[in-house]
Amino acid sequence: MHAGTTSDTFLRENLDWLGYASNWSKFTATAALGVIHKGNFEQGMVILGPYLPNENGGESNLAGAAYSEGGALFGLGLINAGVGAISSGVGGRTVEDYLRNILKAAQGEVVQHGAALGLGIAGMGGRNVDAYEDLKQTLFTESAIGGEAAGYAMGLIMLGTSDANCANEMLTYARETRHEKIIRGLAIGLAFLNFGRQDQADDIAKQLLAEKVDHPFVAIQPLTPYTGSHPSVWWCLHSGVGIRRDTQ
Repeated sequence: MHAGTTSDTFLRENLDWLGYASNWSKFTATAALGVIHKGNFEQGMVILGPYLPNENGGESNLAGAAYSEGGALFGLGLINAGVGAISSGVGGRTVEDYLRNILKAAQGEVVQHGAALGLGIAGMGGRNVDAYEDLKQTLFTESAIGGEAAGYAMGLIMLGTSDANCANEMLTYARETRHEKIIRGLAIGLAFLNFGRQDQADDIAKQLLAEKVDHPFVAIQPLTPYTGSHPSVWWCLHSGVGIRRDTQ
């Protein structure tokens, strides 16, 4: 309701209520500041500054701090959605560079998760190869939580490019990993990679459906509304028949 308005009065008047938030609820509540202040590029770092982690990667000793730190990084990406390569961050660097440094220095997987999501949103469609490579290194750590976000973000960085090399790397790792969260992140990332490609995305959709993994069809669902592909709709419906209820 308050997205992009910069009006965070409700949150500030209900700090006691927010204090009850824990773990991922705290992550989401902090990230909500980014939704409210979306586009407020000049004040983004100031608003989220109290919640952002130490840039050298040091872990906070406060209980649950990692969740507010991760949420703040995600929120910073939301404020600078799609313009992280030009928005000012810290010390004259861009927000994208700041998030890349945090991602590389992060030791905890919750902070990694927030930094990866923030980097993906801030660099959305920017095709920054260095950011993509940083996210790929996070993916290779085999952290289920950090790797899932890295999968989403890799697709966001290369949004709509349908880059064959990126698609091959992401699909190959989805075959190799043991973590369902990472498979899901990469599947959705592949959908972002093929955003708006219409019938050009049909081949990768068929390839995902043919994979012998638990949820290959998860990528078809975000592909469908953006491609307008009738075969994709049919594949979604066909794949939904006879699978476990929790995956439906």
